[in-house]
Amino acid sequence: MKKLCLFLLSAALLASCNKSVVKPTSPTLNSTGNVKSSLSGPGTNYYVNASTGNDSNTGLSTSVPLKTIQAALNKTTEGAAATINVLAGTYSERINFPHSGLSSTEPITLTNYSGAVVDLDGTSTNSGTNANMVNISSKSHIHINGIVVQNNIMSFAVGINVIGQGTDVQINDCTVHNVGWTTSQTTVPTSSNNAHAIFIEGTGATRALAYSNVYIGYNTVYGCATGYSEAVTLTGNVNNFLLEHNSVHDITNIGIDMSGHYSYTGAPDSVNYAMGGNVNYNTVYNCVSQVATSGGIYVDGGSYINIQGNTCYGNGAGMTVGCENNGYTATGINIRDNFIYNNVTAGIIYGSNQASSKVTYSTLSGNTFYDNYSVGGYGGEVEYQNTDHLNVFDNIIESRSNVVIIALSGYTSTNLTMNYDDYYTLSASSGTITFDWGGINAGGYYSFATFQSGTSLEANGFYNIPGFTTASLPTPNLHLSSTSVCINAGLPGYVAATGELDIDGQTRVQNSRVDIGADETSH
Repeated sequence: MKKLCLFLLSAALLASCNKSVVKPTSPTLNSTGNVKSSLSGPGTNYYVNASTGNDSNTGLSTSVPLKTIQAALNKTTEGAAATINVLAGTYSERINFPHSGLSSTEPITLTNYSGAVVDLDGTSTNSGTNANMVNISSKSHIHINGIVVQNNIMSFAVGINVIGQGTDVQINDCTVHNVGWTTSQTTVPTSSNNAHAIFIEGTGATRALAYSNVYIGYNTVYGCATGYSEAVTLTGNVNNFLLEHNSVHDITNIGIDMSGHYSYTGAPDSVNYAMGGNVNYNTVYNCVSQVATSGGIYVDGGSYINIQGNTCYGNGAGMTVGCENNGYTATGINIRDNFIYNNVTAGIIYGSNQASSKVTYSTLSGNTFYDNYSVGGYGGEVEYQNTDHLNVFDNIIESRSNVVIIALSGYTSTNLTMNYDDYYTLSASSGTITFDWGGINAGGYYSFATFQSGTSLEANGFYNIPGFTTASLPTPNLHLSSTSVCINAGLPGYVAATGELDIDGQTRVQNSRVDIGADETSH
């Protein structure tokens, strides 16, 4: 897709993303985190069986099932609850939800029946004009549970498409794979080659007409050739969303994207961006583009978004935060408590790459960056582009080279604060660390002491080996050992933001002082 004083930091963090973000009604989960499949759901229950069904049946029991999912959806009524129970099988159809449910507790639910494997397969329908396997257009109270969406190969293919305006759309415990503009993971795309696994686009003219309360949780998305697009995208007028515990991997571009200011949505500028959401505890890996640097998780013009507790590795960059459309601002992006390691380029690229755009009033805190820039050569763990009022603190930044942070030349970083971060480099010497400050003062600093004195940043930062449990790639354990120097060494008096937990979902501040890095220990 396409300087606050240090003592104000904690208060700013608490306020910066308080935009009435409401968690949608979440599914009932079993002990493995998967959605429980019940034998009946709210409203009228319909049953679908590809093997024994007939669309002339009533579909009201397993003995008289319908044959197709669409036939069951067509039996639903506007504003009334219904549950479509799909028995095991392969369903070669593309489906559209014609009606909305009644409420978040009385939705229209499409679900696998009693844990059945349900494959919605596009193989035999790829020659048509409908690029969407599942389509939800301006409908509310729609829940999809435990469905496999696969083999949709065509121009602008989409696995699950949600467009327009509405509220309470939930995609739970689904698998989306082999969706792409081509079957090949190695063919180099052009800008006209695009596909999405899950695509949410809000087109409403006001925030009241947003697509709101969107929940995408416990899904697996993989093996998708998305071209110039992304696997999971929220764009346009989308408000109040939660993406949690998803696994997104082996994508030919960006994994998860929250974007804004793209004219194709039709939403006016004032609301044409994803806002007010949380992206928590997802695992995103091997999302690599052949034509551009692709972040595992990307905010492109979205605002007021917390990205917390995620694990990102093997991507083009671990995370990217920017605004690709010139003349706009992304604000209130809080990247916290994440493990980010062994990505091809930087652990994170923070700031807009457009001359008249910035990322503003945001935080980068409590993350663990380790051995990124696997491509080799000159590059940093953290790179800044156009930013203003960015607060950086309590991060572990360990580089596989001696370069830790680059303020990229040609961009500006204003009102930047950095403190209480722990650095470590290949040389194991604070006298040879590199802070490339080309975008700020056209120079650089080549020891930790000269960086502190020359910038007045990192007054309480330090250089020391962090003390991970195990630090060997490709599967390091980046939790802190009991002797780590990062334990109880973070920002004094730090108060965790509402809903903030560590990488394991544990209390963020223990023993009266926060730890540095994403792992909060009990020591």
